[in-house]
Amino acid sequence: MSKIKELETLLKTDVLIEVEEEIVAIEKLLEENSNNKNLKIELEYMQDVKKFYNEALNQIDKNLLSEEEANNILLDLEDMREDEDEI
Repeated sequence: MSKIKELETLLKTDVLIEVEEEIVAIEKLLEENSNNKNLKIELEYMQDVKKFYNEALNQIDKNLLSEEEANNILLDLEDMREDEDEI
């Protein structure tokens, strides 16, 4: 499987679903505590993450993402997963 196809599948079936769930959870917490600066920062960060991965999918759809770029994103995702597992 090409790295581009692997990335597309991972983004659509896992990563973006998790990101969206995290955004919803943060928004619920903000409803309870709208003055929490850390939550606002976290929400903004997660929205930026979602934009980045949606843009990657957009680039894939337009055949503009290279195998190397896809591989780099996959490596970054792998690093993030390892960091999460250590927590």
